[in-house]
This record gives sequence, structure tokens and C-alpha cells, in this order.
Amino acid sequence: MRWIHRDTSFSSPSRETPHRSLPPELIEKTVQVLRQLPCQVFVVTRSYVRPGLKEKTIHAVEDARSLEGGNITVLDSLTVPATLNLIKSSRAYVGSWSSLQQAAWLENKPVAVFYPVNYIAMQKHSAYSFGMGRENTMGCEYPQVDAALLEAFLRRW
Repeated sequence: MRWIHRDTSFSSPSRETPHRSLPPELIEKTVQVLRQLPCQVFVVTRSYVRPGLKEKTIHAVEDARSLEGGNITVLDSLTVPATLNLIKSSRAYVGSWSSLQQAAWLENKPVAVFYPVNYIAMQKHSAYSFGMGRENTMGCEYPQVDAALLEAFLRRW
């Protein structure tokens, strides 16, 4: 799942790829913040298992239907072009470490991205983290995400 703060994008738990999966308590905390925003929020998800190389699971089955309602719309199984168009027309991206935050950075969108403690892409400052130093980026390890700071960050944009 990815939250795309549109007028926002988000990831469900997966043991195979923890960098793509927000812990359930963080999902709950983030949804509470997003519900308070005065804009439409899109949760982008896939309700099927997507195998990668050597049949390793890339992410778990994601079912975000329980989040639907109010200002949150759940979009399931969008194509890559449709997801990129949603990012282009969105105000911000919120979610776990993903190529979607990179697409949002390329579009110069505000990005709130969350990742596991000691995540390798952050420790090595890899090319995948090229937007982390930007003023319009909030990056946090999962345990460090503060709901009040997230809300203040999103309301700035």
C-alpha cells in the first residue's frame, strides 16, 4: 500500500521485504494523520502476491479496504503508468521505501518516507536515496515516526 496525498501513497506487512512494508501500528498512526487532512488521500495497493526473481515474494497480499471512507480512497492494482500519473497529479507522497518515493522526488513532490532501523540504503547513502537531503522530504526510521511532525510536514505543502 502507498498513500498518495492528493489532492497521498502506503505498504502492508511483509516478512520477505520489510523495507516495503510499514508495521501495522505505523499504518494505524499514519492513517489517523491522513484522515485529518483537508484533501483526498489515495491508498495505492495490490491485492495479489507479486513474485520477483527466483519467485521471492516482493510484497505480501495487501488489503486496504478497511481504510476506505471519509477522505481515503483505496485504489487496487493500478498499472505503472496510472500510478505515475497519480503521483504527478498529487500533492505529496507518504509511504514505505519504494520506487514510488523516487518518482515523487523526480516530480519534486514532498515525500514522507519511512524505513526500517539501520536500513542499508540510508546507511550507505545509496543512489536510491537521492532525495533525502531535500527540504521537502521527511525521512524516518519506523520507530521514530511522530504523528504530530508528520501532520505538520504535510500541512506545509
